Amino acid sequence: MAVHDINRAELLETVVVGAVTSPEMSSMNPYDVTADGAPFVPVGAGGVCYTVKVGMSALDWAADHVEPGASIANPSGPANEALSLYACVGNRVVVRTGDAAGAEGVVTGKHEAFHAYKHVLVHLDDDALDRLMPGDVLRVSACGRGMTVAGQPGIACHSIGPELWDAWAPAGEAGRLAIRVARILPPEVVGMGSGRVSAATSVALQREPAYGLTGLRIGDVVAIREWDASYYTGYHEDRVTIAVVATGDSPVLGDGPATTILLSGPADAFSLAVDEDANLANLLGLS
Repeated sequence: MAVHDINRAELLETVVVGAVTSPEMSSMNPYDVTADGAPFVPVGAGGVCYTVKVGMSALDWAADHVEPGASIANPSGPANEALSLYACVGNRVVVRTGDAAGAEGVVTGKHEAFHAYKHVLVHLDDDALDRLMPGDVLRVSACGRGMTVAGQPGIACHSIGPELWDAWAPAGEAGRLAIRVARILPPEVVGMGSGRVSAATSVALQREPAYGLTGLRIGDVVAIREWDASYYTGYHEDRVTIAVVATGDSPVLGDGPATTILLSGPADAFSLAVDEDANLANLLGLS
């Protein structure tokens, strides 16, 4: 099977920048509430995380949406919207200021907390992470927005960079796009994020025994049946959405591991194959 190509000659490569964030908490009340009604202090979003990396479990951390690696944002609201929109999974990142200047990384996802923050998540090696500080500036070579798949006009492409496309190597199979995913999930799994604009938002996977999240890892590429994310996210019986798990779990009701949307289109445009190696750690060689 030949690898399906994309309109790579038409894609722009532009520079967007973000600074390493610092976790923020409300001064009024530090507690959130779990699905079981227990209070907890949410920790895990923003800043630099040493503990959790792409390829590790997305579940069972004492955290709320733990973001692996470095979480970056632009302090200018409109510039942060551009960073969130233009940066794509697989894009190259370079640290430009601070003690880690010169270190290279990779965009692994995006995470949005509604009306709170929008972060781009970056994988860096341990040495670079150890030298990062909040405020350090990272340069993203953004490319992927405007991507289309040859022969598949019905498939919408969102936060997928050509680097990930080439590593993933989706192939043509009887007129369909043959792609590898770590698992195929039912539409009921979708929680917070449903109804939002597809282009840059994150969508949560609710953690229920029947929804098949046991063993889920950060970086897993997953398919969600009967779900459309062409422009807005929502249930559609004849559609499929492909996303990558970007963060850890959340104990909040209706919430869970946040995913970044890669592709969406008619169900008959895809041929899905379950492959446990369909994880960014394997596809992009992250360690």
